[in-house]
Amino acid sequence: MRIITATNKKLDRLVKEDKFRDDLYYRINVMKLELPRLRDRKEDISLLVDHFISRFNRLHNKNICCVTNEVTAALLAYDYPGNVRELENIIEHCFALCECEIIEAKHLPSSVRPALKKENAQDSEAATIKQMEIILITQALRRNKGNKTGTAKELGIDKSTLFRKMKVFDI
Repeated sequence: MRIITATNKKLDRLVKEDKFRDDLYYRINVMKLELPRLRDRKEDISLLVDHFISRFNRLHNKNICCVTNEVTAALLAYDYPGNVRELENIIEHCFALCECEIIEAKHLPSSVRPALKKENAQDSEAATIKQMEIILITQALRRNKGNKTGTAKELGIDKSTLFRKMKVFDI
């Protein structure tokens, strides 16, 4: 038998604090995979949204094709304290409210809408790939406190590509 477990807790620390059974920890600690939080890999959001749309189309017998650019901007701006499960719940919430083929901003939960308003205050509507790149780069720069090497690494691009994009986008 194989058991796969997931947690957002530091189990080794909890074992030292006698808050987690050490015998159980040593039984499950065979192979450790650490995945970055969703807020640290925003480039995955569009792929996950497409996956959840396909899945919920099958489950709810609907034919939703996509989300608007405004929804994409809001989803990219959101911080995801609940990680991928929260994104899944957001899309399922939209499915419950959406009666057409495209998920719009009005279908988003209210917790995601402030992020939408914050991004739209900067730009009236994030409608192009260029605008989405600007949002991703500026957020990554903010998270990395202006460190361009760390920002390039987080975005999965070469440092020279980041510099070129910053120059072209005037960031």
